[in-house]
Amino acid sequence: MKQIVLSFFFGGFLLTNAIAVQAEQAQVCEEWASKAGSYMLFRQMNTPIHEAMENAMGNVTRGLLLSAYQQPVAETNEGKQQAIDDFKNKTLEECISQMQQR
Repeated sequence: MKQIVLSFFFGGFLLTNAIAVQAEQAQVCEEWASKAGSYMLFRQMNTPIHEAMENAMGNVTRGLLLSAYQQPVAETNEGKQQAIDDFKNKTLEECISQMQQR
């Protein structure tokens, strides 16, 4: 009986810990998606890349910015917003996928 109780306790602990880790990973990915949206906004506003680089700290962040600047600038406001949303969503999906592989 003691073993069953301990098994449930540790099983619950591990499940709770796994949920907490997933929530933390989701928050990290949301932050990256937000950065991606900001960088694509710079791109869609035709902000010179050297000015946008001032907001990018670190190699990974700069890589995300450069990825945004490889995309074309849309001609309409709707197209610009779609480009921002698409880039954010793609970044979020890729981040979550990488987190799940860990």
